[in-house]
Amino acid sequence: MARQHRAALWAGLAVVVAFAAYIVWQRAEMVGYARAHNVQGCADWNWMGLCHGREVSPNEGTTPMAEALRHLGDTYRTPLLNTGRLLIALPVLIGVFIGAPLLARELETGTHQVVWTQPVGRTRWLIAKLALPLVAVTAGTAVLAALYTWWWRVARVPFQDIAWGTAVPFDATGPAAVALAPLSFLLGAAAGLLLRRTVPAMVVTLGATAGVQYGLGVLRPHLMTPWTVVSEPDASGDFTITPFRVYLNSWRGMGNGYLTRSGEKIPFDRCVSAVGEDVHRCFARLGATERWYEELHPASHYWPMQWMQTGICLAAAVALAAFCLWWIGRGRA
Repeated sequence: MARQHRAALWAGLAVVVAFAAYIVWQRAEMVGYARAHNVQGCADWNWMGLCHGREVSPNEGTTPMAEALRHLGDTYRTPLLNTGRLLIALPVLIGVFIGAPLLARELETGTHQVVWTQPVGRTRWLIAKLALPLVAVTAGTAVLAALYTWWWRVARVPFQDIAWGTAVPFDATGPAAVALAPLSFLLGAAAGLLLRRTVPAMVVTLGATAGVQYGLGVLRPHLMTPWTVVSEPDASGDFTITPFRVYLNSWRGMGNGYLTRSGEKIPFDRCVSAVGEDVHRCFARLGATERWYEELHPASHYWPMQWMQTGICLAAAVALAAFCLWWIGRGRA
């Protein structure tokens, strides 16, 4: 089997090496620039971050520190996000162009029958067909995900406005990114085994893999219970949520609004979307106080949610592998 996939393996290795070199180069350039301008560990100047123990605000737009942070964002933000998007697309490509044709082409052309006339069982044939590509795509994805995680760990500080729970970077970093590779590959293999036609199997795999990634994104905010942070207006009427750094590093947007005297939550959208009624009058009618709440996932939820999503993907991959073995063992192919 290694000889049969030799060309594909070498091509895949070349892609991984080139991709890895690009990530290492971009990270080195970014870290070098930050050190040269003494802004390492500083937050994006547009987001009221802390830099070397003092606050950096938009009013400092002409200072060397603010200019350096602005240049950092202009130069490295787009490569960081685009690299993450490519890593998210990688499982889709694996499923469509590696997993789906692997068995579908054999079944479509009938070459599998030649193998089955030899003293090789169907189950052994299937395991031999799947094992090497599965290990290869998982290993290659693991290398790229590890390097991108390495890059993101230094990039997440200056780019505080990129929420860690969104597709980029969450699906491109950590074990969650790695687990998507075998799942997508086995989705393609199962589609090829069932449909026995290469092009239909590729189309079905494309839709299924994209659907899985979308479903994981919808499920992710509910993997853990978000924190509810409550704040009250200060003397100037502005709401200040403390501790500030916890808020800044959190994945926000789970929900927000006002609290009643009894602590009941009134979502902000409930009155914003009200028709024919003033927003303030709507909140007053519902008994809202000046206490503002926001639901968010703190940075400490990142790794637990990573391992939860990884477990879901690996469980689904194992189920698909078991199904393929059962299907071929029953002589259905």
